[in-house]
Amino acid sequence: MAEEKNMPERRYPRIKKVNLVQVSRIDEEGFRADLATGRTLNMSRGGVRIELHHPLPLRSVVGLNMALGEQILEVSGTVVYLEVLDEDRCAMGIEFKELSAEAAKVIGEYLEGGGGLP
Repeated sequence: MAEEKNMPERRYPRIKKVNLVQVSRIDEEGFRADLATGRTLNMSRGGVRIELHHPLPLRSVVGLNMALGEQILEVSGTVVYLEVLDEDRCAMGIEFKELSAEAAKVIGEYLEGGGGLP
């Protein structure tokens, strides 16, 4: 499995943020194939590192429902790296895909301490 240290230089700084996240993997035919609940470990304007109890396939398309303050933000992304943390947990890097202007604004405000509320 690829590790974070092997990833190219990031475009956005990562900020440690722990939030609940629900992840649903979308299969090649556009149907939900997996559903899991985990937590974010850190976030940036370009993606999020999450922790789950089982890995999702590399390059999977996923839908994320993230609790940011008092708001639930729905975004999509792609699994870009996997890391085994221990026998019960793994970390995954998710790169956001096609963020709406509103979602990008909410993430930016949340990361800057505004709580993510519009």
